[in-house]
Formats: sequence, structure tokens, C-alpha cells
Amino acid sequence: MKNVVSVMMRKGGAGKSTLTLLLTDALVRMGLNVLVIDMDPQGNAGTGLGRKVQMRAVEARIGKTTLEEPDVLTVIEVIQSGEDGVADEAVLLIDTPGWQYPIDLPFHRGGPLSAGKIGRVGLIPSYSALEDLPASWKPTDFERLAHTLLLPAERGGIAPSHRWDVVLIDTAIARALGVQSAKAAFYALFVTNAEKFGVDAIPETMRLVEDVRDHYYHDGIDVMGLVWNAYSPNQITARALTMDAAQAHTAKQKHWDAPIWPFEIPKATVVSDSHDMAAPVSAFLGTSEKRKPAAKVCQVAEAIALRLLDTIGHPLAGELREAWVQAWPENEQTNVMTKGVA
Repeated sequence: MKNVVSVMMRKGGAGKSTLTLLLTDALVRMGLNVLVIDMDPQGNAGTGLGRKVQMRAVEARIGKTTLEEPDVLTVIEVIQSGEDGVADEAVLLIDTPGWQYPIDLPFHRGGPLSAGKIGRVGLIPSYSALEDLPASWKPTDFERLAHTLLLPAERGGIAPSHRWDVVLIDTAIARALGVQSAKAAFYALFVTNAEKFGVDAIPETMRLVEDVRDHYYHDGIDVMGLVWNAYSPNQITARALTMDAAQAHTAKQKHWDAPIWPFEIPKATVVSDSHDMAAPVSAFLGTSEKRKPAAKVCQVAEAIALRLLDTIGHPLAGELREAWVQAWPENEQTNVMTKGVA
């Protein structure tokens, strides 16, 4: 199963980390195991999972100089090694307070889809030093993350990617980091805001994917879709821009190949609240004040997650979809559930 997905958009603040965290939340509550690889020097995905890289002081080998190094292995060490299968050694299992799920609650209250079954979350974190890493890369160095993730450490062994149901790579704006991420993935999932700069970044991101196919010898990567982030249906400009993008795709304009999925992540404060608290949005399903917006966001994320599982050919996709429809009370189902079933 080709289960590695690079969440991409060549624009800052487009929603890459947001979508990565929303998908992780949805998939884990469905009982699946998810590995998040943070390829953004800002480390937002790791921060959102409650595991921000901390720097610690160490003494230099000679002299009295004090140096700083990360408190855990990061994606930097993984890429620098470049050895087959070494990604396994850098995975942190997330058990931070915010991401400890109440297994005794029903799904529509933030619990698991199947009673008592919560998936695992793994993280390979990142921090600011990643920004400087590409300066020394040669053409063959763009294969490093792929080798560490997609190949087994020993002959006949299991590749790190195969230990997880889904691997999500949260990418950066930087071109070189985007290429490294795409080389390790089988699919790209685009996400962006419905505003001019966000829409302008769509063909730029497609150009990057096409460049990876044509000049970095990875024709095995497909663009599975495009998701709108922080969408407000009441904004006339947002509606016009999304319509223009849909028309460009339908007309098969160059670099507008990404299929536009019928799911919009709503513009809701509960999303930023989840980031601030280093907790999933589903954690707000049990509160009366935030429950309604949290339910709307969660259902969108769940529909996207199920479409993703269909695309990668996950064997449980159909079964999980049926259980999902039954898990939400009919009076709380939004129209996104109809889209998600179609």
C-alpha cells in the first residue's frame, strides 16, 4: 500500500500543519496508526502534537564553549544519515496530555470509532536548523528521506513506512525541502486558503510536483486532491476564487491538474484553540461552548481522511466509512457527511 502522503502548498500559512493535525486526529480516532514527519523548520506539527523540540546545552569537546543540541532525534539526523530504514530510530510515540483520548466516550464526543480502539501517533520532529540543511545537498541527497522511510534497514525486513497505516509529511515552503518531501511520498495532497495569494500558489505547487516527476526521477507521485482551508462561505471573494479554481481545473488549464475535493475546512476559532492547547479539535467535542464548531471541523477532517484512505487503497476504508456514518447522530450530521459518502 502506497501510504505516504506529502501535504503541500508553496505558501506560508496555507494550512499544511492544520490539515496534517486534523487528519491525524481523525485517523487515530478511527483506530489507525499515523506517522507524522515534520519537514517544516518551524516545527508546527510537532508543537501541535505537544512535542516541540527543546534545545539543551552541551559542552564542546575542546575548549570551554557551550553548544546547543536538540533533546531528541529529529528529521535532520534522519536525512543526514540517509541510511535505509533509519527513520524508525527517530520516531517519538506521542502520549502528551492533550493527545490522550477518552476511550470510553462515543465517537461524536471525541472517543474512538470502534469501542476501546485508538490508533497510535508517531512523530519525527523538526526544528529551525532544518532551514540551513539543503545548502550542502547534492542531487543524490534528495533521495535521503525516501531511503530512510521507504526501504527496510536489512534485507527481508520491514520498511518504516509499512509500520503505519498512513504517513503524513508536513512540508515547508522552501523548494529544496519540498522536493525532499515529495521524493519520499507517493501522493501529494494540496491545501490552501481561498484568498488570492493562496490560489496563486496552487499552480506553483503543481509545477514543483511536475519538476519532481521530470527532473528528480520520481514519476510515481500523484496529486490526490486539493482542500480549501479556513473557508468562509459568506465571503464573496472566497466563493469567487474557489469557483475560478474549479473552472481552471475543469478546463484543464496547465498546472491546474489537482482534483478539487468537495471539502472546506471551516474558518473557526476552535482550530486555533486546538493549536494553542496542543490538543486535537476532537477534544472540544465534549464541551457545550465549542461543541458545534468542533463537530463541523471534525466531520470535514473525517471526510477528508476517508477520501484519503480510499485513494491509497486502505483495506479498511469501506468498513470505516460505514461505521462513520452510523457514529454521528442524524441531527448532528452536516452536509459534509453526504459529500463524504458520495
